[in-house]
Amino acid sequence: MNLVVLLLVGLVVGALGRAVVPGRQAMPLWLTVLIGVGSLLLAGLVFDSLLLEVVIGTLVAAGIIALTQGAVRSKARV
Repeated sequence: MNLVVLLLVGLVVGALGRAVVPGRQAMPLWLTVLIGVGSLLLAGLVFDSLLLEVVIGTLVAAGIIALTQGAVRSKARV
């Protein structure tokens, strides 16, 4: 996959992952893209279908974003 296409699809997957997680996320755009690309690459290692890669990548991104936001919120309260 071309690097530019991977970054754009990663941005979409990361944005979808952020949309799945309820509440407001205090996360920069670069981190959203990084999480989206990483989850897309991980899903690409397991599945061959582009549709499955995007769906599973979105779910993985949502999980990572939820875990990341939990860590950010707990540090903000201290």
